[in-house]
Amino acid sequence: MAGTIVLEFPSDYKFLNIVDLVCGEIVEGLCTGHLAANEIAISVIEAVTNAIEHGNCQCSDENVRVVFECKNDRLCVEVEDCGKGFDYACFLKNIPDPTDVQHLRGRGIYIMKNMMDSLDFEMVPGKGMKVKLEKLLKPKESGDVIKD
Repeated sequence: MAGTIVLEFPSDYKFLNIVDLVCGEIVEGLCTGHLAANEIAISVIEAVTNAIEHGNCQCSDENVRVVFECKNDRLCVEVEDCGKGFDYACFLKNIPDPTDVQHLRGRGIYIMKNMMDSLDFEMVPGKGMKVKLEKLLKPKESGDVIKD
């Protein structure tokens, strides 16, 4: 499956379910295993949640844009918000220990960084922050079947 799917919606948590459903349908059609499918879904929801909460400060007048691009050997997902961004280079060098219960922030980026094959951030002048997620697609393992 190759192609691009674009979602754009107001910054409201009620749209997370739609993102999750679309992501699930896309991933289901790809040649990937159950573990990779879950890693993609968790990472995309985390990126969108961050865009709503931190990027657009939950302002429903600001939109979040999600672009899924399916290529032969990878899935690329971009999540864009309208926020002012943050110093991501500094943050990536100092990601908080996810086991430290005193640190209430930073686990989402840690999760995305560890579940995806690539995680990049880009400030788009006049628009906001863009998070780029990439997952290499591998053939399903014979034992990677979900049983009801």
